[in-house]
Amino acid sequence: MRRKEGIMKAVQSKRIQYTPSTFARTSLLHLSETGSLTALQPHTSARENLGGYLLMVVEAGCGLVKVGRKEYEMKVGDVAFIDCSKPYSHRTSEDLWTISWCHFNGPSLSLIYSKFLERSGRKPIFHATDIASYLSALQQLYDVAAGASFTRDMQINTLLSMLLEKIMADCWSEESKGTVQDKVDLTEVREYIEKHYREKIGLEELANQFFVEKTYLSRAFKLQFGINLFDYLHLIRINKVKELLRFGDDGRMMKLAEIAEVTGFGSESYLSLRFKKTEGISPSEYREKWK
Repeated sequence: MRRKEGIMKAVQSKRIQYTPSTFARTSLLHLSETGSLTALQPHTSARENLGGYLLMVVEAGCGLVKVGRKEYEMKVGDVAFIDCSKPYSHRTSEDLWTISWCHFNGPSLSLIYSKFLERSGRKPIFHATDIASYLSALQQLYDVAAGASFTRDMQINTLLSMLLEKIMADCWSEESKGTVQDKVDLTEVREYIEKHYREKIGLEELANQFFVEKTYLSRAFKLQFGINLFDYLHLIRINKVKELLRFGDDGRMMKLAEIAEVTGFGSESYLSLRFKKTEGISPSEYREKWK
């Protein structure tokens, strides 16, 4: 017996399949598909070995997302960021949902996704602070993909980068948020490092100065700023070294031993070792390159 059309149709949707250029596929964040749908009846959509990454935002209603063996509830304002190389599925509940999504990829996206999982507590689902901003960016993505601009791939790369920035800002797990409370002003810690990078800075001294346990300080700094405290100190020092190598002190060319002393590295040999490890070239090669 033939089913009625209204029963057979599970969703009302709009979507665009997008084919990026070879340049975009190898060099940029690039789009495979974007769109939105409103469920007309409960249904399940399942995929595996698709590749790329899925960003999905719940605009209305609610449902469930399953990634691997774990299932997560999603409601209005929730966002899913899923590695599509693994099996996943999503299904609407009786409160039929409206969702918007984009499926995309990029040369370094696997590393970005690893950082996302680190921040999100290994969960692919989080609640957005401003759902309208996600929906606006996804609509812009749809409009650009539907257009004919010769800069479409660059515009898409920019919009996907903006979405990734939002994801990274919003995805902190409750566990992580609970760790970084107002026990210490971590901005003050960061600013202290930026101001006193020339000096010997130790974790215990910092912890005592800001009245916080040192293990907490180390973990909280990385959670808030996305970088180990001493890696941050190292970057501040390296940036100052690069400035002095190029411009000197008030125009006076400085010897490497002098630079090592005033940037907190202490010795010329240690500075050279750390500089080459970071920049891939020696300080003298850097100076020659930028003179």
